Amino acid sequence: MANTKAIFHVDMDAFFASCEEAINPALRDKPLIVGGTKDDIRGIVACPNYLARAKGVRTAMPLSMAKKLVPDANFIRGTRGLYSEYSGKVRDILLKYSPVMEPVSIDEAFMDVTQVLHLFKGDLVYLANLIKNEIKSTLSITCSIGISRGKIFSKIASKYNKPDGVTYIKPGDEKKFVANLPVELIPGVGKSTQAKLKRYGIILIKDILKFNRGFYEKEIGQYSVSLLDIANGIDKSTVNAFEDDRKSLSKERTFKFDTTDYDFLLKQLYSLLERCCMNLRSEGGKSKTITVKVKYHDFTINQRSYSHKRYSNLEIDFESDANFLLKELISTGKPVRLIGIKFSEIIFESDGIQESLFSDTSKFEKVTGTLDELRKKYNFDIIKFGKGK
Repeated sequence: MANTKAIFHVDMDAFFASCEEAINPALRDKPLIVGGTKDDIRGIVACPNYLARAKGVRTAMPLSMAKKLVPDANFIRGTRGLYSEYSGKVRDILLKYSPVMEPVSIDEAFMDVTQVLHLFKGDLVYLANLIKNEIKSTLSITCSIGISRGKIFSKIASKYNKPDGVTYIKPGDEKKFVANLPVELIPGVGKSTQAKLKRYGIILIKDILKFNRGFYEKEIGQYSVSLLDIANGIDKSTVNAFEDDRKSLSKERTFKFDTTDYDFLLKQLYSLLERCCMNLRSEGGKSKTITVKVKYHDFTINQRSYSHKRYSNLEIDFESDANFLLKELISTGKPVRLIGIKFSEIIFESDGIQESLFSDTSKFEKVTGTLDELRKKYNFDIIKFGKGK
């Protein structure tokens, strides 16, 4: 293994639900659904535990449907800040074992253990179990780990033996391992791409080999040629070492007068959010952590942060949380003289695999793309999206 890459994909099991069970073990006794109470009939499931999943409950399912499937389940809205806290603790554990660690969401990360493997008997499965067991004994939550020479195959492997499992794809076995798996298990294959592939009888990953590169460029899309590599067992993706706040983007605004006007501050906050998101999109970046900062009339500074489960560069995904953070910050009643927004832990398209590589483009993404072009051509304030002046 000395000259062969060894990459782990660490994927937390039912993360939100597991964190809630860790701080309240009584929740483990029956199905748990994080996302809303039984009265939140219009909400959706954010995360079911495995007892709920066994009854058919899935992430993004309407709460009303989940209630019908498991009427006796525990329904909770979730504990704000808890998941970011546990994510940070998991990250600290991973960094103890290898400095080459790349978080990709609040509940998953890649690790390159090639250079440290000799410290652990040269045994990949032994090392994976050490990491998995420390997370379990320290935090009372579990993870599953996939192992291979590349990020994509490791990510596929981590889903293979859930929960609390380790799956190792040995070098040279990649093509055989994925051959009979459904194409939707390839990271980033969204419903739109899956539907296109199905029209041509491409159901399993081995079916991808029925067609050549030109077919995928013409019929499926230019990025889909990467599917051929995966079907052939080729994965050259590498892990980008994580550094705290190695990439961030922020904007601030100082007012001519100190204010406690919440509506005014909300409008200023959204204006900053729009500009930051536009910059993220123009740079091909996405973030999952937003920080709202205020400077009070006495020049003291305070800030609050929140991390999402998935990366985004769309205002609609951050607005409600930004507003909540602002409300917390101004609850002191102190007049505010400056407000700021910061996005951190940013990933870029050049960083490797992206969840959106083959996924569907939402209507909102198309609209914001059009707005961005208009703003670049004329000026930023030429048009607003769903907001007043």
